Amino acid sequence: MGLRYSKRVNFGNGLGLNISKSGISPSFRTKWGSFGSKYYSFRTGIPGLTYRGGSGKNAGLTWFIIMLIAGVFILMYYAVIILINLVIFIFNSMFDDEGNLCYTNLIILLSIISIFLLFVYFNLPVNK
Repeated sequence: MGLRYSKRVNFGNGLGLNISKSGISPSFRTKWGSFGSKYYSFRTGIPGLTYRGGSGKNAGLTWFIIMLIAGVFILMYYAVIILINLVIFIFNSMFDDEGNLCYTNLIILLSIISIFLLFVYFNLPVNK
C-alpha cells in the first residue's frame, strides 16, 4: 500500500474539484451519491457503506447520464401529479356548493383552454 493524498475544493451546491497526486478532476455530490470524471458512487442508506464503481475514462459520465435520465422521469412523474390535481381542482370549481353548474367559472375555464390551444397551435414548428 502506498501513501495517498487527496484534497477537495468545494464550490457549493455539490460542485467541487478533487486534487490528488494523479491530477485534478471535477466532481458533483448529491444526497444519493456522487460522480466525477473517473468514478461514481452511491450511498446505500447504511451509514458508512457506499458502492463505488468505475475507474475508466468515462465512468463518471455514464453515472451522470443515468442520474439525468432518472431525474427526467421523476420530473415527468411530478408533472403528471400536478396536472391531475389541476384537473380535479378545475372540475370542482365549476360547481357551486349546491351542485349547480357555475357558468362564470365554466367560461373562464373554456377561455383558458382556448388560449392554451391557440398558443400551442401557433408555436408548433412547421416542417417544409
